[in-house]
Amino acid sequence: MQAFRIHGDNIVECERIANIIIQTLNPHKVSTHLISPSTIAIEIQATYSDISFEWRLELLPGFNKNTKKRWEQNIFDALKDAGSFFDETPDAIISEVCGSNEQIKLAIEFCSALQAGNQAWQRSARAFSTGRTGCPYLYIVDFVKYELDNSTRERKNLRFPNAAVPYSYVNYSKTTGNFIAQLYTKSEEFDKSKDPLIASFNDSDFGSEDLGRYMVKLLRGLDTSAEETNILNKNMNVVQFLSKKTSDETNLSAKEWKDIYGLVSEDIVDYSVEKNRFRFHKTISGKSQHGQSSQIIELIDKLSVGLGSRDLPFGIIPANDRPTFANGLALLYPKADSSVINQIAISQKHLIIAVFKGFKPRGDDNRPDRGLLPLASMLSASDTDVLTFIYGPLIEANLNLLDSKPQKLAKQNGLWRSILSLSDFVLLDVPVLGRRKYDATRLYYTSELKSFYNSLGKGKSLVALPTFSSVPVNYGEDDVDTGIHYLFTHILGEHCFEGMCNPPGGDWSGFSVIDNEFENRWLSLPRVSDVVNGKRPDHILELFEVFDKPLLLSIESKEKSVDLEPDVGTKLITYIKELMNYIPSAKKPLLSKSDWTWADSKVDFNHFETMSAAAYLKKYAESSPTVFKKNCEILFIMDPIMTKSKIGWDIEIIPSSRKSKVLKKYILQLYKSSGDKQYMLK
Repeated sequence: MQAFRIHGDNIVECERIANIIIQTLNPHKVSTHLISPSTIAIEIQATYSDISFEWRLELLPGFNKNTKKRWEQNIFDALKDAGSFFDETPDAIISEVCGSNEQIKLAIEFCSALQAGNQAWQRSARAFSTGRTGCPYLYIVDFVKYELDNSTRERKNLRFPNAAVPYSYVNYSKTTGNFIAQLYTKSEEFDKSKDPLIASFNDSDFGSEDLGRYMVKLLRGLDTSAEETNILNKNMNVVQFLSKKTSDETNLSAKEWKDIYGLVSEDIVDYSVEKNRFRFHKTISGKSQHGQSSQIIELIDKLSVGLGSRDLPFGIIPANDRPTFANGLALLYPKADSSVINQIAISQKHLIIAVFKGFKPRGDDNRPDRGLLPLASMLSASDTDVLTFIYGPLIEANLNLLDSKPQKLAKQNGLWRSILSLSDFVLLDVPVLGRRKYDATRLYYTSELKSFYNSLGKGKSLVALPTFSSVPVNYGEDDVDTGIHYLFTHILGEHCFEGMCNPPGGDWSGFSVIDNEFENRWLSLPRVSDVVNGKRPDHILELFEVFDKPLLLSIESKEKSVDLEPDVGTKLITYIKELMNYIPSAKKPLLSKSDWTWADSKVDFNHFETMSAAAYLKKYAESSPTVFKKNCEILFIMDPIMTKSKIGWDIEIIPSSRKSKVLKKYILQLYKSSGDKQYMLK
């Protein structure tokens, strides 16, 4: 039996990949069981391309974190050895077990977030870093997403990413020879009849079926070139669609993107300099202006050319304008190192200028901007220099490291690693945050450090790791979530509907309930701070036969009961109640294969019974009366079992009310009738 592993941020992402594979194969037989309290194994008997075979998929949720070792080894070590030097890592990795080794086959990133502003390039660091190892990388985007009014949850705007972002994936795949692509799937809110802005989108450019075929053929060891070409062509079609939405004098047109893709010896940088269609401009708000920042912007405005779009925070200084730019820098910063100024002046390469704040008001790392320079690198393939201008506040300790030990700073700070690994020059004009606040200007030549990072992984293939145990070294919240999820969806599944499951690393993209023969779904869930006295649940399970009305069981999961916040039980129910004050984002009928449509009426909260619960490990459990003070009605105290005779969970269910006693009895009856031998419920 051929064995594969799906390593994921959490059990939801692991199962999402497994389900795509199963749907594509349409197997003759599927069986599911636990091979550790945390690890689900799915065994498949299928026929594909007239060949019958058996597969075993092992789902390993939760990666090793900096704060806690979860597995014996880190699956990302193989990527790092092959040159993936950013901390940003993909949501999921598929590997093949080959004897005593494990070979990485594919990396996948899922995104249900709004693709706008710096969110659109937040994950570019993951694509760039993974792609340079030779590992195929797919970025799965739910399309489309709406910006919502915070108070009414009404749709305000349909937000599109800049066309340069999906193009960067196509270009990176083209120039490296590694398969790196965005793949668009239809979101619940995609409805051409409701929104003219997407009326011209070609539904055939959605890639769900392509994804399934590609994964199956890749794992079967078959030729995937046709699928790769098809996915990249669809990726390019999305670029064309998006460019038509922003077609004006400050963005490249659909025809121009197509022309650029067809270039052989040149790329977008050469094309932009030659055409000189629009200037680059970066607006800095008045409160963020500092030192000579406004004068630097004026100098860049005067000399630069736009790269893809004026909306992007980077442009190009043509090679023949570099001496003028260098002279301008020398006048603005007379104390700058003259040798660095000279390096800027004498090079015959075009110079990409990246301008961004970089850091938050207190000097904290602005995580989305870690993807900015990787985006510029993926967008361009030509031999160019990069100068990064930072104007945001800087922590004094980081400035000191930048002056004395830049490689150490890059190692310990993700944003600085992005800047220093992909920039030839770094210009700072910043307020410094230390014992006292003061101003600092610096101009660095960082090309040597850039070369160091560029050399990492050179000559190394994506080596196989020794296969490590499917049993975690430590148990924590990931395992509590996996245990709850498996109980309600695999063991009690036909009697239960999982409306939400969001373990660590989840995206809280949606919550569903079944009502009046429809699945009703709320998308872009509000932050906890936007729901007064509410707490976003980790699990919402709908059970239909416990009471006269369906029961919504809302669960907060933790490793330790002491980590449950005060009054959490009340807050879990409040969150659901408040969300049901708004019309769901979408709905679809249960008894037909109809697509999602926009919902047009509220779901009545009074149609449901509700109950709050807490789940945590027995090892870290306080006394039940202590936990009940936090107003949960029922407790799931969970103890992983890993012995020669039994693998699974020992779960003590403790009710605190008449209603919760009824629920406990119902769960125990269903479990007994299921015939499952891997759980012990009491």
